[in-house]
Amino acid sequence: MSETPSLLTTEVPRVSPLQAENIAAQIYGLEGSAQVLGGERDSNFCLTTLSGRAYMLRFVNPAEVPEEVDFQTAILSHLARRDSHLPVPRLQKSRSGELTPQVSVAGQNLTLRAVSYLPGTAQFQVPRSQTLMRELGDTLARLDIALSDFEHPGAKRDLLWDISDMSRLEGWIPHLTDPEQRHTISRVLDIHQQKVVPASRFLRKQVIHNDLNAHNVLVKSADPQRLAGIIDFGDALRAPLINELATALAYQLDSQGENLFQYCRPMIAAYTARQPLSEAEQHVLPELVASRLALSLLIAQHRAVLYPQNRDYILRNQAHAWGSLSRLMALSFSQTGEIFSQSCTSDWPYREQKC
Repeated sequence: MSETPSLLTTEVPRVSPLQAENIAAQIYGLEGSAQVLGGERDSNFCLTTLSGRAYMLRFVNPAEVPEEVDFQTAILSHLARRDSHLPVPRLQKSRSGELTPQVSVAGQNLTLRAVSYLPGTAQFQVPRSQTLMRELGDTLARLDIALSDFEHPGAKRDLLWDISDMSRLEGWIPHLTDPEQRHTISRVLDIHQQKVVPASRFLRKQVIHNDLNAHNVLVKSADPQRLAGIIDFGDALRAPLINELATALAYQLDSQGENLFQYCRPMIAAYTARQPLSEAEQHVLPELVASRLALSLLIAQHRAVLYPQNRDYILRNQAHAWGSLSRLMALSFSQTGEIFSQSCTSDWPYREQKC
């Protein structure tokens, strides 16, 4: 999502479950029952058909740029061609063969997208395991390899959730009510400007998922140590490849356990076995993890004020984000970098070289 003023202030499309059911039957020929799903900017439903198959219906926010709507659709089409075994949603064509049909709902002209609904449990609802982290790291690497040759005009997005540029958020720091958070996040932004920005020209760039948090990772309900799927490409963009791993690691730090990095180590080992890191990418990885956590805190607090009706959903990751950031910043970045570097050299079945 490009965080344009209109998209920040445009309401989520008003669509009822009954309207979603009628539209699914009319547009896709799918008869079933619709259940509301959470979302910050779009109106989303899980449609379960009479045969038991499930689909996710997304009524896109009308302020979304059409080129970016097409971009997200094109990503899923590309992944289906490049790696058909990746556990990601599959697009559903309308009865007339469209991937993003236009529909009218109570006077609103909306773009609709339907994809397969992946069965499973959101990762945040189950205990983490190193087995799951290894599988997640390996799958994320496969995803990035599949996207390495993907190009689209909509990939170059002006997205607040892009840790390549943190400078635009400096004006939001005074709005934080916690003095310790203000001090810590100010420090993160300063270090980002001093170290990450100058290094950016040496980093590989491509389209990335950019939002691998514990709500977008599904595990198998019968076996929570196994990965079921990766969902929600709404924040994908062209950016430094290392941002992908940094974002994923930010959500897997153990903010309350004895070992902050116990779940990061196997993820790094598995990811880098398929997708080795350059020296420049290793150099900025710790700072980018801190940047993602700071970004999460700043944006969520800002958006919770704008959308009080969605406050609980928007702030769902804040306790973890602050706990992780405060513990991470208690270490030096050189210490964290050494831990990450050692993780890159860990044994893993697919390893061909060190990061």
